[in-house]
Amino acid sequence: MAHRIRCISPAAALVVALCAASGGCSSRTDVSLSGNAPGQFSHVWLTAQEVRFNTSATAGPDDTGWAKFPLASPVTLDLVSESSGALGQIATALRVTPGSYSQVRLIPLDPTAALAASAQSAGALYNAEADYVDSAGTAHQVAVELLNPDKGIGIQTSLTVPLGSLNTSTSTTGSSSSTTTKTLSIAISVDGARDLAMFTYGTQTGVLLSAHAAAHDLSQVGAIQGNVTTSGLTGITGAPNRTNIQVTAESLSTDGTRHVIVNSAPVGTDGSFVLYPLATSSSTPATYDLVIHGPAIATIVIKSVQVSVGAATSAVSIGTLTPRAASAFTANVAPAAAAPLPASALVGFYQTLAASGEVPYVIEARPVDPFNRTFVNAQSLSEATIDSGTYAASGQTITLTSATPAEGAGTYRVSASAPLFADGALTTTVSAPASSTTSAVLITVPTLTVAPGVSLASLSAAVSQPTPGKYDRGELIVTHDGAVVGTVALDAALTQTSGGSVLINGLPAATGNATDSALYYLTVRAWNSSDPAGTSHRQWYSTPIDLRNGNAASIQLTID
Repeated sequence: MAHRIRCISPAAALVVALCAASGGCSSRTDVSLSGNAPGQFSHVWLTAQEVRFNTSATAGPDDTGWAKFPLASPVTLDLVSESSGALGQIATALRVTPGSYSQVRLIPLDPTAALAASAQSAGALYNAEADYVDSAGTAHQVAVELLNPDKGIGIQTSLTVPLGSLNTSTSTTGSSSSTTTKTLSIAISVDGARDLAMFTYGTQTGVLLSAHAAAHDLSQVGAIQGNVTTSGLTGITGAPNRTNIQVTAESLSTDGTRHVIVNSAPVGTDGSFVLYPLATSSSTPATYDLVIHGPAIATIVIKSVQVSVGAATSAVSIGTLTPRAASAFTANVAPAAAAPLPASALVGFYQTLAASGEVPYVIEARPVDPFNRTFVNAQSLSEATIDSGTYAASGQTITLTSATPAEGAGTYRVSASAPLFADGALTTTVSAPASSTTSAVLITVPTLTVAPGVSLASLSAAVSQPTPGKYDRGELIVTHDGAVVGTVALDAALTQTSGGSVLINGLPAATGNATDSALYYLTVRAWNSSDPAGTSHRQWYSTPIDLRNGNAASIQLTID
């Protein structure tokens, strides 16, 4: 990833050096959180305990150069409530040395750690927790499993902490020099609609955070707000006081073949929504296309919404829109033993407006179960045609036109994506089945090939457990910056008295200009099939797995 090098004068450089040495600079950095989660979640709690900054885009979590800021007390925030323009404060007035930073790292507090006072006050049972309603309408309150939480959630970014004046004391003559305090306010965005992966183990269902967070300079973002008329609609209720309707801001992919998701926000029970933060600039305002979607409505696409720099309270408005009710069908990924999707895959369902020059929009997207490579619950998809219109000015009424998408009503192209892999082909389609069919339609999603400049390598692990038979089921998870990269089952190794070995093939390596992306860490989850919930055990390892040279690696793992 290319990153900016900022040149400063010798005098300014001296001030930066003095700031670094004394901590006496009048620059301050505030850090907040923006979130989102699917409508089935009523709460997704995350507890932060530290924030770190690094000027290097390629520094690993154990490398030098990290400016570390442990919080005085852990802070617990909710991805559900910190949405629709709301920001949850993580830290204020951090004395980060002025300069350009290419990474931010958020260190969470693991759910197995002692419950933080902030989590307890929020009503959570765990430091990281998901409260959700399943397809049968049953409520659950479970720990969110974090990947190598000691290494944190790494975020590639480009932020500049401004250069303020050096704080000085009053002289003996009574005079004093004035200072100008400058503040950088940043927001870390975690979109649970893409990053909360549900999985099964034994008879249990878990929730795992595979984070692909972003960090925004709030002086370079804007917002879009609007309202959706929900009266007369049925089947839009998710968890208590939530709807199953989301609004997604999308832009063209780099190769121009499809639209990609930039950020998403829920539609509230009152029909309102705010998409924030969205990257833009005063000199060249960014434009986004909005996709308003949910299985019980006809999808609405609003094209070319121009976003001005400003806070969520000064969002541009697309006015009030009235979606049409729709019936839905369900689809799931067919198991593929020969060429399964990567464990980190996000499966997208696309439709294309029926006009010249249009390319597909993401209508729905969700991560696969990283262990079984299918969806725990089938994806619901609207069978209706699409309504579309074009934005002209803030608050101006947008006229919608209904038309059948290029794929056909109730038909979607299906493609997967994953970090360090090229986007999948848009050749496979799925359509609503005959009205008499209620079971999910199974889809064979096109496999992914590695991205240009990336090779593939393997990792072998020798596995042992000091107490033979304690666990007979398990998964080894390869992680990068708090996200899933690859997984392999440990069952065979755990059932051997003397232990055994496993091999993970197809791990991205030798990643060209993104040389930090092939520096991995390992997490193990294990359980006994006689009592999956009661024996569930997580363990992470501090030794990095370095595949940046493209070679295979091996490691010895002891599961306590």
